[in-house]
Amino acid sequence: MRLQIDNKREVHPYLNNMKSVAEGIFKFLGQEAEVLIHDLSQPESSIIFIAGELTDRELGGPITDVGLKRLRDKNNPDDVLNYKNQLEDGRILKSSTMFVTDDDGQVLGCLCVNYNITNFYMAENVIKNFCNFNQRSSKKDTETKHEIFAENINDVMTKIMNDAIKQVKKPILYMEKEDKIEIIKYLDQRGAFMIKGAVDQVADKLNVSRYTIYNYLKEIDTGE
Repeated sequence: MRLQIDNKREVHPYLNNMKSVAEGIFKFLGQEAEVLIHDLSQPESSIIFIAGELTDRELGGPITDVGLKRLRDKNNPDDVLNYKNQLEDGRILKSSTMFVTDDDGQVLGCLCVNYNITNFYMAENVIKNFCNFNQRSSKKDTETKHEIFAENINDVMTKIMNDAIKQVKKPILYMEKEDKIEIIKYLDQRGAFMIKGAVDQVADKLNVSRYTIYNYLKEIDTGE
């Protein structure tokens, strides 16, 4: 069993109490599981507990893009339960992200559970193929998320930024103001600006000043 616990960082007692719960969940689910606790007061290095090694992350790793997007809603963000995830090597995970709040409803961190269901998925396909009577199913698969399991927060930021640029479908060199505002809006919705240094990083990427980024954000907030 691969178990890493950061007992040196000072965190809220509620998060400390979650460590034994997280360890119990991992022991119950077994080696095909991975359980993490994130301290979201430091999203750039949020991992304070990790049991398992599905995503090969370490203590001090960053929050994922899914967690970052939910964290943007400071008013008690909804838990994200039982969503389909996929690793770069093709393994399929069933994942859940559950937020921990203080007595005032402020988000402190989150408990994340990943479970490798690849074998179940393959078995399901075998059974479906065997029982197939040439009837076309109209039921669509649920959306698969490609969550960013990064070693550092810059990788998360880079992936979100690349996704934003794809939305505009133009090289940065040919982007107009409206295109860049669309990118800023996308990044803001994904929670990118909660990352320390994100404004400077985005400004550099879009070849504008950091003050321009702030002005774009203001325009978005006011709906101008």
